[in-house]
Amino acid sequence: MPAPLSRELAQRVVDQVSPTLEHNINVMDRTGIIIASSDSSRIGTLHAGAREAAGTGRPAIIRAGDESEGVRPGVNLPLALDGDIVGVVGLTGEPLQVTPVAQVLVLTIELLLTRERELDASARREARDRDLLSRLVNGRLGPDAVTAAFGRESPTLRPPWRLSAIVAPESAGSPTSRLPDALQDITRRIDAHGRFRFAPFQGALWVLSQASDLDDLALAEASAGVLLLRGDACPDPIALDGSAKTIAALVARPCFIPSATGILRTAELTAELAVACMPAETAKHLAQRIAALSQVHRATVATYLDSGHSVSATARVLFTHRNTVIQRLDRAAELTGLDPRLPRQSVTFQLALVAARRTGQNNHISSSPAG
Repeated sequence: MPAPLSRELAQRVVDQVSPTLEHNINVMDRTGIIIASSDSSRIGTLHAGAREAAGTGRPAIIRAGDESEGVRPGVNLPLALDGDIVGVVGLTGEPLQVTPVAQVLVLTIELLLTRERELDASARREARDRDLLSRLVNGRLGPDAVTAAFGRESPTLRPPWRLSAIVAPESAGSPTSRLPDALQDITRRIDAHGRFRFAPFQGALWVLSQASDLDDLALAEASAGVLLLRGDACPDPIALDGSAKTIAALVARPCFIPSATGILRTAELTAELAVACMPAETAKHLAQRIAALSQVHRATVATYLDSGHSVSATARVLFTHRNTVIQRLDRAAELTGLDPRLPRQSVTFQLALVAARRTGQNNHISSSPAG
């Protein structure tokens, strides 16, 4: 049996259409009761002609002289959604004049009702996914609930799973669910695939998918031009819980994110996560370890660490000579007491560079080398 036509939905559609017509419009349910009308005094009354049209599936025409209580001259046409009669549309007036208009009106109302129902379904999906993902990100979704929730409603997701966050730097960490226009467009592209659970909150668009080459590629293409924080492939709910906590810590502290666009795997952001979880005073102390370095020396050390401790690769990236790189590394070690070429000290150096982003010290240093 088809779902009943709601009064609220029918009246919204009547209100959209009625300003373009001179005739009174009524929408009746399957029993013939007027549930929406451009004449509010008729709402709630029985229309015998509409009851006949709903029962037979054929138009019910009321001519002058055939009027009865609650019935005026006009035409009443069955209203169908998904092949089922859900109500009747009536147009008051001389039948020969209003029948062609009523036929167009029924088609228009069917399209509007279908669109309204799609919007309602979209709103329900968004509310469902926001509740699910926010509970996951905030650690309030137990392991049993994870498997049940991902396998119960469309789209169903089977392990391994991957949680990602698409971030706009200007809104990351914000409690609002409103996203910048760039991310609004991305939600439409993601939705078109029909394979993701997604919802905006805390200034990011959170996306849950199966960890597969196909879904990974689709998500990367949809989010081109912004920053995608890509979580690990998670074979079970416990791993997914850990991945969610990692991404949440980074989204809440966007100053640690080293890039504004592109794809960053959370597995490569261990230093950023470590500093994000530090007490503020500890991070500040780390940042002070490299306070004497110029921007040039910091960039050289950062490039050296990112290149796998290769002097030649660093020289190529910075368009400089190998000897210049070596001199800058020597000077950095002299000024800080930390040699980025030594394994343990290079870890401290990397944490200090991240901490400097947190404290803003990168914004208050000279751009010229100190030696």
